Amino acid sequence: MKLRCLGSGSSGNCYILENDSEALVIEAGIPFMVGKKALDFNISKIVGVVISHSHGDHAKYAGEYEKAGIPVFRPYESDMERQVRTYGKFVIKSFPLIHDVPCFGFLIEHPETGKVLYASDTEYIKYRFRDLSHILIECNYSKDLIPEDAVNRSHVMTGHMELQTVLEFLRANNSPALRSAVLLHVSARNSDPEEFVTEVGKVIQCPVWAAEKGLEVDLDLMPF
Repeated sequence: MKLRCLGSGSSGNCYILENDSEALVIEAGIPFMVGKKALDFNISKIVGVVISHSHGDHAKYAGEYEKAGIPVFRPYESDMERQVRTYGKFVIKSFPLIHDVPCFGFLIEHPETGKVLYASDTEYIKYRFRDLSHILIECNYSKDLIPEDAVNRSHVMTGHMELQTVLEFLRANNSPALRSAVLLHVSARNSDPEEFVTEVGKVIQCPVWAAEKGLEVDLDLMPF
């Protein structure tokens, strides 16, 4: 199973979990055509789309997938939407996050990947998880890098995850099962991706990447 990043940040978010026979799209903040090209126009392998919240950089193009007959999971729309979804061999459970609109993370299980945690656009995560294989987590900014007079300072600090908060979460959820971590939604202005990767690498003993357009990561349950 491969993770492909088509975009990560305020300009648009979209990730694909893909093997030879099926693909799960996470977030629809990038035009459907970009996803089609990434999959060599084999859209029949897309088993579903999961979207964390209603902001355009995550949900703008959801309707394009639906017009193609692809199911879209929006747990933020109603209690009924928060049921477990099974798309192909993917089993997806949602859990609430802390943002300025209703927002949800996902625990995604698949025989090839084990347990994959996805969480973006949240101040913190109040839950703990056992035996995660891969963690895809927002690491938006550092309090040492965001200017005191930044116009959007309050919005960033109350709706996005700071480096130290990420490190605390990883310490609490680290386990021998963990195989990789990918840092999502890294701010273009208030972050240092190389430093973030280095700091996370001090906490967990597995490969760490900062998401950017074009990144591909193997998420198979392979030994170190």
